[in-house]
Amino acid sequence: MKKIATWLTTRPIAHRGLHDGNLKIPENSLSAFAKAIKENYPIELDIQIIKDGTVIVFHDTDLKRVCNSSKKTKSLTKTTLKNHSLFNTSQTIPTLQEVLHFVKGQVPLLIEFKTHSLSKKLEKNTLSLLKEYKGDVALQSFNRSSVKWLSKQTHTYNVGQLAEPSTLIFPINHIYNYFQLNKRMSPDFVAYDIDDLPNKRVSYFKEKGVPILLWTARSQSQIELYKALYDTIIFEGFIPSL
Repeated sequence: MKKIATWLTTRPIAHRGLHDGNLKIPENSLSAFAKAIKENYPIELDIQIIKDGTVIVFHDTDLKRVCNSSKKTKSLTKTTLKNHSLFNTSQTIPTLQEVLHFVKGQVPLLIEFKTHSLSKKLEKNTLSLLKEYKGDVALQSFNRSSVKWLSKQTHTYNVGQLAEPSTLIFPINHIYNYFQLNKRMSPDFVAYDIDDLPNKRVSYFKEKGVPILLWTARSQSQIELYKALYDTIIFEGFIPSL
């Protein structure tokens, strides 16, 4: 296991940027990232790959919720990204390259890989983009294959396992198997669903000294309840006091 970056265990992380519930500052937008930078919060963001191989910052597999479109996210190309506004604002879907140029290392980035591909094209393209980036970065995914591959490919970034009880991840979908596998894989950190606490698997890792991040905290009372179980939180909808 690599040495853990200090910010991963000491600083609350803004979920999809410091957005306002998507009224005027949408999730995973440059405006949400600008606000997080202004308030000096690390940024959690989602990435996936589209039709022409561009890595974009976007959560959903389709555009229905965010852009009011029936299109599948993977069908997009770089030239069509600006045709889709985020929650009817002036903000559009950014590429990861645009976000890296925008953030410029001002705050750390926690990058979540949204992938089920065996090709590892998203992972390869992302690591290529990160080669010239000057700033703190950590990587995470629900996909254990992605976590394992990234851990082997890079010694530069901490790589963590995202987990929740209901996550479907081939060929098994039980949370027990996540943690049994990760005993052997030794993730640098575990990011776990706060709504499934307390959980003995999380307690096991905590006792073994593996950092625990909780997502997504939405109130101060929620994080106070589980204070003994985590190192830091990924939050939205309020400003945490740790």
